[in-house]
Amino acid sequence: MQFAFSKLGPLFPAYFGNTAYNLWFKTHRFKRPSIENEAASNADRSSIRVNNIDVAVWHWGNGKPVLFIHGWSGRGTQVAHFIDSLTSSGHCVISYDGPAHGETAGKTTNMLEIADVVLALGEVYGPFRSTITHSFGGMVLAYASTLGFNTASAVCICPPATMNTILHNFQRSLQIPDRVLAVMTSKLYANYGSNLDKRVSMLHNVRSLTIPALIIHDEDDMDVPWQDGKAVADAWSDSEFMLTRRLGHRRILRNPATISAATEFIKKS
Repeated sequence: MQFAFSKLGPLFPAYFGNTAYNLWFKTHRFKRPSIENEAASNADRSSIRVNNIDVAVWHWGNGKPVLFIHGWSGRGTQVAHFIDSLTSSGHCVISYDGPAHGETAGKTTNMLEIADVVLALGEVYGPFRSTITHSFGGMVLAYASTLGFNTASAVCICPPATMNTILHNFQRSLQIPDRVLAVMTSKLYANYGSNLDKRVSMLHNVRSLTIPALIIHDEDDMDVPWQDGKAVADAWSDSEFMLTRRLGHRRILRNPATISAATEFIKKS
């Protein structure tokens, strides 16, 4: 794909722009590690129907509900390392596999569909004591909050500040020429509105949030620059920022310091 985009894309920008557009919505499923398989086997497994899709829902423990929102091509069981800490402090943990993620059917999805799932979970299990997000999940939380999602606090791990960060990663990973990306983004705006950037921008949406938040980002995150997390924290009126090192974009989810900081923040906020 990289060869096709980089070499043929400049010659056929319309064709490859449409190809990139279709790939933009496609997710990838990755094998669960053993600790996530164990978490899955210990969970109360159910489903919730949203937009004619049966969405897999995971539930651990009893107490005040905490929701986990996974990132793009992630899965609900990525909260596995947080479960013991949260349940032992009097919380239950709820997570889900978004459309085309984990055990939920589908091959493509978008933020608007995932936000609908979060809103539906809020109606069934909420209001939430807190919400923990990873990566793209932070943008979903901020967008869903503008639509009425209710959570008393938030812990956002490695959040992208704007759609531009995700577009840049997408372009870099497939080596998409600028002319091809321009065709793709034009189609995005045509189908989802010229104000799409602003609607989904976490940086924009958190400015209206008054709930307390903890933003955790790693200095060595190669997927989402830590400066994005700092920008989100600066825009969020009641927030704290925690910078970690040598954990990257995913290992941060199983780091004891991250888990401890998130749990303590939720307990006190």
